[in-house]
Amino acid sequence: MAHVAVIGLDGAEPELVEELMASGAMPHLARLRERSASCRLYSEANWRSGRVWETFLTGVADFPSAALFDPETYESAQLGARRKPPFYARVPDLRVLALDVPYQSLWYDVPGAQVIWGGHDAGYPRASRPGGLVRDLDARFGPHPAFHNDFACAWHHPASVDTLADALVVGARRRVEVLRWLEQRVPDWDLLMTVLSEAHSAGEMFWHGLDREHPLAGVAAAPLAGRRLREVHQVLDETLGRILAGLPEDAVVLVCSVHGMRANDYDVPSMALLPELLHRAHFGTHLLEGPDPEVWRRRGCPPVLPAPWQRWQQYMQERFGVSAAERRRLERAQNRPGWTRLRRAAWRALRGAPAPPPIERLDVPIPPETDRAPEEIDEPRDSLDWQVPCWYRTHWPRMRAFTLPAFYDARVRVNLRGRERDGIVDPADYAATLDWVEGLLAECRDARTGKPVLAKVERLRAAEPMDPAGTDADLLVTWSPGVDAFEHAEFGVVGPFPYRRTGGHTDRGFAFVAGPGIVAGDLGTRDALDLTPTVLALLGHEPPADLPGRSIWPVQPKARAS
Repeated sequence: MAHVAVIGLDGAEPELVEELMASGAMPHLARLRERSASCRLYSEANWRSGRVWETFLTGVADFPSAALFDPETYESAQLGARRKPPFYARVPDLRVLALDVPYQSLWYDVPGAQVIWGGHDAGYPRASRPGGLVRDLDARFGPHPAFHNDFACAWHHPASVDTLADALVVGARRRVEVLRWLEQRVPDWDLLMTVLSEAHSAGEMFWHGLDREHPLAGVAAAPLAGRRLREVHQVLDETLGRILAGLPEDAVVLVCSVHGMRANDYDVPSMALLPELLHRAHFGTHLLEGPDPEVWRRRGCPPVLPAPWQRWQQYMQERFGVSAAERRRLERAQNRPGWTRLRRAAWRALRGAPAPPPIERLDVPIPPETDRAPEEIDEPRDSLDWQVPCWYRTHWPRMRAFTLPAFYDARVRVNLRGRERDGIVDPADYAATLDWVEGLLAECRDARTGKPVLAKVERLRAAEPMDPAGTDADLLVTWSPGVDAFEHAEFGVVGPFPYRRTGGHTDRGFAFVAGPGIVAGDLGTRDALDLTPTVLALLGHEPPADLPGRSIWPVQPKARAS
């Protein structure tokens, strides 16, 4: 059996990687491509679930969303790694060393070591199998300083951009030492897998500094964000070079990115604009207030920036459940000298807690290794009450349709009698309700440009709306680019609101494979589902018939000497 090493560059955008390789900024990856069989990857609709690495681990794309909805309680939760067998657990006696593969469940015990130490959106607690490895790693090298902290970055604040970028650089370099230490514990591995997630974290917060067409390209922090984004990629290349240098000579190497990065076109409309629009359409009242639309227009419709000390979550919370008059009072007060000091003092008084930490500090605690066994962890679930759609939950039982929490495209649920606990829509009126929602969205225009906000609507459960095994959402809504404010003839202007993340995902990726028996060349474009059977084939195993993909490189590696 051959040594096979899989190194993921999570969220690495192919066009940016091509530019950096051509300029000499990613020399190790460029040299690897020269001796590789390479291809471009596409993920079709699967990338929209945010679970592309789970798809790689299982070889199957069968999950529409990471957010779950309970029709009995109207509560939502984010589902972490599912208890589904990874491809390597299906190969007897395969010795595996896996570090930081997102959405990897440790339920399945295999020879070797599986470790969740640090990465973006791990989908699982910090844990290891066998247990205790993360504690040892933290003691020797420390944790990844950006773990759970990348989402707290304020992309509009230069010090916050620098703080996150520094943490990503430290974490990427630290992971090499972590991997080397683990290789000493599992020196006879057959399959090594690690995912470098720093391009994902940096891309989501710094993309406005790279994309000249981005609505935020002109903000003060954008040039810094662009420089730091390129720097993170350069450090990833350095990390890749160090990992490759430590591999056995007979190793076959697969380096891949299974989704890319572009401007984020879904956070604001999916997380903020649509839930407020549906509330206004049902009740005629406002719950979420944006800036005064007339003042915003007189200023030329600029993108909205939180205050220098303010994160996105704070900005949105301050504007939920307040009147337009109160909102205007807050806006006037924010322009007065000393507002920041007064605001922090008010926070202490109202919350009975210390003032918010300076925004440039990483302040989300990094948890230690969990003491829970995989059987106790099972399939992790985290509350989604932080999401703006959930702030409307008390109103959902009285609404015909409402917005579910989402991380990408918007998800709309019909409050259907017999399916929801407090359903009010008769099943006979299900299609008419979908028509009403679609019509409402079709009437909305981008408040800045006057163009339609709606790109596409998919009816996910039109055939079987009552099926308990169906998807949570009845409608999946895709938006036009750059929308941060809706305008409706009856319900007025919704927004504008600031971006939560400046970068978002695409279905683009790439794969390079090099090593004994691999002939260099361009293999065109392939489905990302082909990666899993490819790894099995490189290991010398016939991919199972139930995997939908097929191996990209039908090679038979030479057996490793015993």
